[in-house]
This record gives sequence, structure tokens and C-alpha cells, in this order.
Amino acid sequence: MSFDKLKGKMTEAHVSQAKLSEHLGITVQSLNAKLNGRTQFTLEEAIKITAFLNLKDPVDIFLAQASQKCNKQNQ
Repeated sequence: MSFDKLKGKMTEAHVSQAKLSEHLGITVQSLNAKLNGRTQFTLEEAIKITAFLNLKDPVDIFLAQASQKCNKQNQ
């Protein structure tokens, strides 16, 4: 997961943690824990974030580490 990319997309869209957490139906503290890698986003949350922020390529954000591992194994 690329937390920096997600935070950057939030900044570009002028979406605060408070606004995103409200949209997800979680507390700001829970969102902060997810954005800092202490807990994971659920699939439902990832889908909601993708729609809310109008992300064109959410795989780069939510599956960044997994796709990098696959690329290394295929080389």
C-alpha cells in the first residue's frame, strides 16, 4: 500500500481526514491508523475511497507492494 500516494490524492482533492473518515463511517483515529500503516483498509473502504477521490488507478495505491513483488518474481 502506498500511503504517501493516498495522502497526496487526498491533498489534491482537498479532502481532509475528517471528511474521508466521515464518508467511510469510521473515526478520524481509525483512518489515521490506516493511513499510517498500523491497521489495514478493508476492501469495502478501498472501493469507497476510490469512488470518493475519483482515483483512476487505485491498484497503484492499494496494491503497490503486491504488484512490486509480482514484478520482481516475474523477472
